Amino acid sequence: MVRRPCVRVRRDDAEEVRRRLAREGLLDPRYKPFERDGYVYFPVTGGEGLGEVLEEEFEERAAGPRTLREALEGVIPMELLGKVPSSYDVVGEVAVIELPRELRGYERAVGEALMRLHPRVRTVLAKGGTRGVFRVRELRVIAGSGATETTHREHGCTYKLDLAKMFFNPRMSGERLRVARMVKPGEKVLDMFAGVGPFSILIARLQPDVEVLAIELNPEAYRYLVENIRLNRVEGRVKAIWGNVGDILKRLDETFDRIIMDLPRDSLKYLPIALRRSRAGTVIHLYWNGVDSEEAFKEIGRIAEKARRDLRLLGVRRVMETAPRTYTWAIDMEVAS
Repeated sequence: MVRRPCVRVRRDDAEEVRRRLAREGLLDPRYKPFERDGYVYFPVTGGEGLGEVLEEEFEERAAGPRTLREALEGVIPMELLGKVPSSYDVVGEVAVIELPRELRGYERAVGEALMRLHPRVRTVLAKGGTRGVFRVRELRVIAGSGATETTHREHGCTYKLDLAKMFFNPRMSGERLRVARMVKPGEKVLDMFAGVGPFSILIARLQPDVEVLAIELNPEAYRYLVENIRLNRVEGRVKAIWGNVGDILKRLDETFDRIIMDLPRDSLKYLPIALRRSRAGTVIHLYWNGVDSEEAFKEIGRIAEKARRDLRLLGVRRVMETAPRTYTWAIDMEVAS
C-alpha cells in the first residue's frame, strides 16, 4: 500500500468524476481506486483545480501499459505513436475509436491493444461517417468478435443497445445525471428524442414520483428503449412512443414541466414544437452543436419571438468537442410566459 493524494466523491458521482479525471490526465493509473462508506476515492496526479485533496493508502496496480500509446510501443512505428488517439469510448463490452488515415494499416494492432487495456472489451470498432435519417455511425470491426450488441451500465441503470443500429454517446453521461438531479417530484417530463432511454430511465430511477414520455423515431432504438424500460423496472413511470415527434405531439393535448431536446444537429428545428407543449415555468434542456453558443441564442430568440413566448436563460455549458472548434452546448431555459 502507498499513501497518495486523492479526491473523494459520492458513489453516485463516481463514474462522471472518473471520466473527467481521466480525460484531463489527472487520474493516477498506477493505483486502484477504492470505495468506503458510500464514497469512492480516486488517486490523482496533482491537486490544482480539484478542490479538496486528501491523502489515503492505495493498492498499486500490476505493472503494464497505462495508455493506448504505451500499449502500442514496439508494435507500430515510433513515428506513428503520436497519431494514436488519446481518447475513445467504451460502451459495455464494445470499444469505439476514431483512427486517423495514417493508422489504417495498423487497425488490428490498435484494436488488440485496446482489448489488452480493457479485458472486458470483446469487440473494437473504428468510427466512420454517419448515414441515414437516424444518423447511425458507420463502424468497421478491427478486433474481437465483431458483436455490436452490448449491455452498458451507467449511474446504476442498465441499457441494452446495438451500436451498429442506433446512436449512443457515453460522453453524455454527466449531462444525463445533471439533468436527472434537477427533476422535482410530480413533474411531467418529455424526452423528445429518447434513443434507448438514458435520460428517461435515469430520471425515473432517481425520482420515482414522475411521469416521463419518451419518443423515438428509429424503430431499432425504440425496440431497445422498450426493453430497457422493463430491465430497469420503470414501466409505470416511463411511457415509450414510436414515431415522428412532430406528428405525435400534434395528437397530444398536454403540456410538460420539463422538456429534453437531445438532438444537437437539429434541435433548433424542433424548438417551436417544444414551445407549443410548454407552459409558464416549463424548463427546456436543449443540446446544440456549433462553434459558439451565441449562434444558438440568436436563433432561439427569433423562434421565441415568432411563437410569442418569453424565454429566460437559466444556464449554458460546453459539454464536449465534436469536431475541431465545434462543440455540443447544453442550453437550459425556462418558459416565462
